[in-house]
Amino acid sequence: MKIENVNLNENIQRALDDMGFEEATQIQKEAIPVILEGRDIIGQSNTGTGKTAAFGIPILEKIDKDLKLPQAIVLLPTRELAVQVANEFRKIGKYLEGIKTVSVYGGADIRDQITRLKSGAQIIVGTPGRVIDLIDRRVIKLEELKITVLDEADEMLKMGFREDIELILSKVDHVTQTLLFSATIPDGISKIIKTFQKNPVTVKVMREGITAKEVKQSYFLVKHSDKLEALTRIIDTYTPKLTLIFCNTKKGVDDLYDQLIEKGYNCDKIHGDIRQSQRIDTLNKFNNGVIDVLIATDVAARGLDIKEVEAVINYEVPSKEDYYVHRIGRTGRAGREGSSFTLASAKEIKKIENIERYTKKSIRKRAVPTVDKVNEVKQDKFIRNIVDVIEKGDLGENRNLASSLLEKGYEAETVIAAMIKKLVTFDHSEERDLNDIIPERKARQKGTSRNIGDSIRFHVNLGKNQGIRPGDILGAVAGECDIPGTDIGEIEILDNFSFFNAAEEHLDAILYRMEGAQIKGKDVVVEVSRDKKRKSKEVRGTRNKKNNYESPRKKQIKKK
Repeated sequence: MKIENVNLNENIQRALDDMGFEEATQIQKEAIPVILEGRDIIGQSNTGTGKTAAFGIPILEKIDKDLKLPQAIVLLPTRELAVQVANEFRKIGKYLEGIKTVSVYGGADIRDQITRLKSGAQIIVGTPGRVIDLIDRRVIKLEELKITVLDEADEMLKMGFREDIELILSKVDHVTQTLLFSATIPDGISKIIKTFQKNPVTVKVMREGITAKEVKQSYFLVKHSDKLEALTRIIDTYTPKLTLIFCNTKKGVDDLYDQLIEKGYNCDKIHGDIRQSQRIDTLNKFNNGVIDVLIATDVAARGLDIKEVEAVINYEVPSKEDYYVHRIGRTGRAGREGSSFTLASAKEIKKIENIERYTKKSIRKRAVPTVDKVNEVKQDKFIRNIVDVIEKGDLGENRNLASSLLEKGYEAETVIAAMIKKLVTFDHSEERDLNDIIPERKARQKGTSRNIGDSIRFHVNLGKNQGIRPGDILGAVAGECDIPGTDIGEIEILDNFSFFNAAEEHLDAILYRMEGAQIKGKDVVVEVSRDKKRKSKEVRGTRNKKNNYESPRKKQIKKK
């Protein structure tokens, strides 16, 4: 790897050659010379731009191997990322004798980490909490510290590490070089920059359009209850080498893992409640292709740096747009082509639209593969594998086994069919179209009431003076209560309150789910209108007895 006006240590260059580095990335070209000059730096970059090597290479160039004390500390948000970055340092510095890198993080035995630190570590990579603990124990000594790195700084702030970061930086009583890398620069980061950096050089290298060209993005509109079936059809049809699946919660990861294991998929999972040693073992298995499907939460996946992921699947649409960017940034790296697939229910389609606005890039809507398509792909794959085995030859004793089967008097075609049945599982379920449609959600003004059968009139505490429009109420009620827009009738917007009609069957869902909800950032109270109060009490009482359902609303509905 060559960088203009930089002569790298030949042992570092040798290691980079081993790692397959041919050409420096843009952030490496811009950041490495500045860091080698001793300047503070603000590196604004996101996942997949090569920033670890951008600060790792110059740090290793600056380390005094004869001084067995901490000379560089790298702070990161997660344990997984600490392990990944420490491993990257070891790979780059594998031909540099006498330089030792140690990763420290919570959730692991601190005594083992103390032992490794006391053996003479010059580079420490860790999470803020554990670093503070080791500083307080005087195991990490700061008198010879030269460089401090804040990696994924915005994520550390989101996870509540701001005070820890400031405490660590304030404990250094001499001038050091501070390197800050962050995808975004929120107010909290700006304050750290002003307080702890001196005339920093800004290097901004963001992936094109936030999401790289190499990632083909698409989404599938399906009912929530059909997501598992849609997911398996996608995996079986596109057959990616390594697949990373994201869920929004730890429970979601656990549930999906159990379901995929039951269906026979070679998968594993990582999230915050899984033991650290098990998480690292799982990551290694995924990285080495022992498992080909990994299910993760956003926080746990922060430490993933796996270059061979061919597909990222959002089983659930993330709640934040930047989470989507980080997720799909796990594929399409180093010039390779990757794919991202998102499973969205009608209730989540707004999130897709928000992501498109955020990334300034459209996401292609695709149809969920049919059962016939899945079986066709399985057949083609099986035939290709068999032909490949035949062409390679060296069948040896397998020929004898084949002869023994034929000697039983069965035709060759029958024997082969039996073997295929034993080896390949085809989907023989009834063909079912999983593709959903978005219900019509056009707001209806007063005077355009539709016949929606028995309906209830609801009172809303917001109106024109609060900036509320019919579409706002329609979207909020349909979205929060997961009911079709076609079941919402006349909407009347007055100055300080509003009314809407909805099908009687949704009474409990509306009162239950709209409690605590907001419309356009304003707290909303939805109650049954006075003229329908008596009827609604009768309906609700009957339904509660029938379905054992009780709304959590504690206060009695006031008369309007």
